[in-house]
Parts: sequence; structure tokens; C-alpha cells
Amino acid sequence: MNQYCFDDAAFEAESFNASNFLEECQSRNPIAQVHRDLEKFMQSLENQLVAIIDKDYAEFLQLSIKLKGVNSAALSLRSPLLQILERVQAVKAASYALVHKAEIQVEEFEDIQKQKEELRLAIGCVHHFIISEKLGAVETLLGIIVDPNPEDDNDDDDSGDLDTPVSFLLPAVDQSIQLERAARIVIELEYRIAQAQEIPAILAEEPRLVHIERALRQRLEAEFATEIVPDSFYAREHTMNISSVDHLLRTYVLLQEMSNPEEMIARLVVQPFLDETMTRARLDGKHRGSCEGLSAIYASVLQFVERKLGGILALPVCQGDDKNAVDLLGKSVWKPIHDTMRAKLTEVFTPANPDRFYHNYSTSMDFVTSLARFCTTPTARARFQLTTHDFQASWNVAVYFQLRQNELVQAIAATKDKRPADIFATDGGKHGGSFAFPLSTQTWQAALKCWTDGTFLPSLVASFARLTLGVVSDYVDYWRDPLAKALALAKAAAKTSFHELEHASLTSCDDVFCLGNDLHRLGGLMQYELVPAIAARVGAALLDEDATAFASQLIDEHCRALRMMEAQCWDAAVFLVAEECKKVLPAVRTIKGQYQMTNKPLPTTPSIYVPTIVRPVQDFIDKWGNCLDAPELSTLVLESTFDMYAALASDLLKSATELEESLRSRKNQRLSQALAEEGGNVSDTDKMRRQLYLDMDELARLATELGVNVTQFPSYTQMRQDVSPKEQH
Repeated sequence: MNQYCFDDAAFEAESFNASNFLEECQSRNPIAQVHRDLEKFMQSLENQLVAIIDKDYAEFLQLSIKLKGVNSAALSLRSPLLQILERVQAVKAASYALVHKAEIQVEEFEDIQKQKEELRLAIGCVHHFIISEKLGAVETLLGIIVDPNPEDDNDDDDSGDLDTPVSFLLPAVDQSIQLERAARIVIELEYRIAQAQEIPAILAEEPRLVHIERALRQRLEAEFATEIVPDSFYAREHTMNISSVDHLLRTYVLLQEMSNPEEMIARLVVQPFLDETMTRARLDGKHRGSCEGLSAIYASVLQFVERKLGGILALPVCQGDDKNAVDLLGKSVWKPIHDTMRAKLTEVFTPANPDRFYHNYSTSMDFVTSLARFCTTPTARARFQLTTHDFQASWNVAVYFQLRQNELVQAIAATKDKRPADIFATDGGKHGGSFAFPLSTQTWQAALKCWTDGTFLPSLVASFARLTLGVVSDYVDYWRDPLAKALALAKAAAKTSFHELEHASLTSCDDVFCLGNDLHRLGGLMQYELVPAIAARVGAALLDEDATAFASQLIDEHCRALRMMEAQCWDAAVFLVAEECKKVLPAVRTIKGQYQMTNKPLPTTPSIYVPTIVRPVQDFIDKWGNCLDAPELSTLVLESTFDMYAALASDLLKSATELEESLRSRKNQRLSQALAEEGGNVSDTDKMRRQLYLDMDELARLATELGVNVTQFPSYTQMRQDVSPKEQH
């Protein structure tokens, strides 16, 4: 093991550098040790040199050669060592200076700590003085006399009161103001004592503060009870001093004991009145179980709350947030009302009779809304709404809706398969103000009833919307298939009776027309009366425009279905009326018999059968025009009729023309000329053409009276050209 802190072979290296050597040794060992080891190493070398010289001169020579330059290398270490020593001395001096500075700072810190302790003690004395002064002020406000020489400080507080309240003959308002001031000081004292927990003198005042708090609560409860409870000695009406109650309630808020006044008003003021007012006898009224007296009970309660507590409920201390307000409306008024109803008037919530349930529910919700008017801030309204949530949830509206649904469905089912009234069989839709089928009447009444007072409840808006759509959908489904089959029969065989349908409500074409009347009226009522009724109910949640759009979209699909079925009814009417009109058209052929080889003069008036052609249209419009677009139906009927009329007239002229040509081909000109001379040089065909011309003019006039422009018919235009008078030569 090497006895030096360096490798003695390092001096033999050709690249030996004194500075690098010292830095390397210093990094591992102290410089003093390096210096000592170098001296030892040099002394060892000298000893070895002397020994070698003594032993062997030759070896001495060799060793001297090896040691050549060692002395100079050792001497070269002196300057770096001195520099290192200077640096060490500088660091040592700096360290001494820092230590001295730290000692000074420690002394200053100790002085500061001493001053801080003295200041803390001074502050504690000031706090103790302030606390003692404020305790005295509170005792003065509360009229507490403190015994200056208590016999035993260790006695239990409840063993005997050393303090005796002093009776002040002060007005109630002044006493309530003093109590509020005392409460504010007590809150401040609690804070100050909590901040000075390490000062024994202050901690010693805690029992005194506890006694003051107990006295404050006792005085506060006594004053509050005096304000709200009438003196039974006097028979006059008791009126609460709103200003005094305001100060007392604020005092309770400062102490964060809001439940005390809430419970006292509920127990001492509200509950006695409710026990007297909310009775089974008053609820029943004149008929047991009718609940007809519920409105009177609510009116009495509202009047009582307005008279007794109206001014107090309007105070800011009753309208703030939960941490800074007394909830008299919710805890003192509403809670006793709800509890009393659940205990004594449970039949109010029974949904056995839907009419009575609706009356009870709507009256109760109006009562809740009236109570909510005592809330003058959004915070108070939100709190009261949350308080009444259990009451609103206690109504079994689902059972009520089921009863209403069964009632409406049964009423509709009772009218199915019933025939229209006799007046519709004779007059049709002339009166236009009612439905033909009882089913239509009941369906409309059921759909509208879902949204009217006496049935509708805001919480059931979605249910009543589904019920309304279901009622109309069932009505459409009831008529759709029978109507389609009746129309098919009518168009296939031009039948006016449908006994083979085996449907009690559709036995004839008049029934189809009655159904068209009902569909037209029902669609119009839904559009112009049901939509506003629905919009008025959902308007509370939506804007007026949005509510109307919502209601229109809600029933739009069912309205389209009604219009489609109505169009089918009038399509059948178009077909059947047109068939009636066409029954007269074969009379056109009689024109040929009137003028062919009869020597009759040229006609000047229309045929007597012409008014008979359009009479079915006029009769139908007179009967059903109030529930359809009369001009449109007349146009469709007459267009079909004119097509057939034009075809018959064309065949007539063609036949007459062929006969004339046949006579000419047989060279019967003499007979033809004789006939022509007798007829004023007018051929029989021209006479027929003239008659047809007059007839078409008359038809056009009659059609115009029905609101039809026949010039739009291609058949009329073509026939008009064919029968127009030709220029005479």
C-alpha cells in the first residue's frame, strides 16, 4: 500500500507537470498533507541516496542521474502552494466575517422576538381590555348585574345565577334594537376570544361570555314571543310591531339560529289558526265528501297570512338567501299547512272523482301561486318553489289522467255506429254549424276538452297531447276503410246505397256527403280553435309564435289525413252528381227528330231540357255548399258533363250530315230543294246546329251562375266552333 497520498512513480513520467500534479493531489487530499508527504518523500529519497552512496557509488551515480531535476521539480511546487495558501487564508477570513455577521443577525432576531413577545403581551392586554369593555357593554344592554365578589368561582353555572336581569321600561322597538346590538357585539367577542386562545386572561372571560349568550337567547326568545303572541287578557285584535320583529329576526340571523323564530311562529301563530280553520266540516261544506269548502279554507288562510304576517314576510330579512334570511313563508306558513292537510284533509288528494280532483288540484295550485306572491325576490321564489315540491308531487295526476282518458274514450265509443240526425237526411249541410254524425261531435268535444278548464293540467301537457292525437287518429281509422270501399262501390256501379258494406254509419251516398261535411268542419275547427287552445297552454314554456307553430305542427299530419278523406268524399260527389247530370244528355238526340224532314222553322230558343242538365249540380250545392268549395265541385262536374254533351252533339251533327250527303248522292235534289225552300233555304243540319248553339249558350249562362267558366273546357271550345252559325250565301 502506498504510504503517500500520491504515486511516487508520477515524478518519473516524461510529461510530469507540477501544477497538474498538485491539482490532482489537492482534489483528493488536503494541501497540508500533500506538503507533508512531499517532504517525507524527499527525505526518503535523500536517505535512499545517502544509503546508496554509501553502499555503491556506481548505484549512486545511476540514482543521481535519475534524481536529476527532482529538486527543481520540488522547488517548482512552492509557488502554486503559496497561491493555494493565500486562497485558503482569504476563504478563512471571509468565513470569519460571515460568521460574525450571522451572530449579529441572530442577536437582532432575538431582540425582535423579545419585542414581538412584549408586543403580543401588550396587544393581549389591549384585547383583554376591549373584551372586558365589550362584555360590560353587552351586560349593560341586556341588563345583567354582575356580582363583584363571587364566593366560589368553581361553582357550577347552573347551581345559581349570580347575574340578575334588570327590568327596563323601554318601548318594544328599543328593546329589539338593543338585542340586535348585543348580538353583534357577542359575535365580535366570539371572534376576538377565538383569536387570543393563548392569553390566559382572555380565556378566563369565556364563562362570562357563555353566560351572556345564554341570557341573550333567553331575552331574545321572550321578546319575540311577546311580539307574536297576543295577550289573552285583552280581547282586541293583536297586531305585530313590524319594526321590532324585523330587529329580532335580524338578531336571530346574526346568531345563525333562524329555525327558532320559524318554529315559534309556526307553533304559536299559524298552527292554532289552522287547527280552527282546516276542519273536515268546513271542507265538506253542505255535501259530505264534496270538498266544496276547500276554496273557502284557502281564502281564509290567505286572508290570515296577509293580515297577520304580510308586513313581516315583505321584510328583506325574509327575502334573502338561505344563510342570511328567515324562511317564514316556507317553514312557518307552508309547512304547517301541508302537514295539517296530510293529517286531517287527506281526501283532498284522492283522485277517485276526476271533476273533484281537478277542482282540488287547480284550487290548491292557485293557492300556492297566491302564497308565492309574498316572495319579492328571485331567491325567495326559488326557495318557496323548492319547499312546495313535495306538495305538488303528492297529487296522483297519473290516475287522474287515466280516469279522464277512460271517460273520453267511453263517450266516443258510445256514439259509434250512430246515424246522422234526420235533418241532415233532408237539408244536408245547409245549416253548416254542426256535425252530422254524433261520433264527429263527440270526437271534437273530446279533443277540445283535453285543453279546456276543468280537464287540462299543466303537468299533463304531454299526456293530453298524445290523447288528443289518439282521439283524432282513431276517428280517421274508423272511417278510412269503409269510406274507401263505399267510394269503390259508387264509382264501379254508380250505386247510391251501400248495404253490402255492413257498416251502420255508411249506408248511402248521403252518408258519405255527411261525412264530408263532418271532415270539413272538424279540420277547420282543429286549425282555428284547437291550435290556439293548445298554444295557450304551452305558451308558458314557449314564446307565443313558437307555441302556435308547435301546436300547428302537432296536429298537421292528422289535419292532412282529414283533408284527404274529405277530398275522397267530394270526389264521390263529383262522380255521382255528374252521373245524374248525364242522365239528361240523351235528350240531345231528340233534336234530330225535331228538325229532320219536319219543315220546322229555324229555332230561336234553347231546348227545354237544358236547365235539367245542371239542376243536379244546383241541388247538391244548395244542400252541401256550406261545407265544400262549390265552384270547384261545379267545375269538375260540368267539365265531365260537357265532354259527354259535346260527344253526343258531335255524333248528332255527323249523323245528320251523312244523311244529307246520302240524299244528294241518290239525286234527290228536287226533294231537298223543296224542303229547303219550305224551310227558308236552311237545311235540317243547320237547324240542328242552330239548336245546339242555343243550347250551349244557355248551358254556359247557367254554368256562369254556378261560378264556372266553361271557356276553359276544351270540349266546349271545340263544340262552340262546330255549331257556330255559318255565313249565309
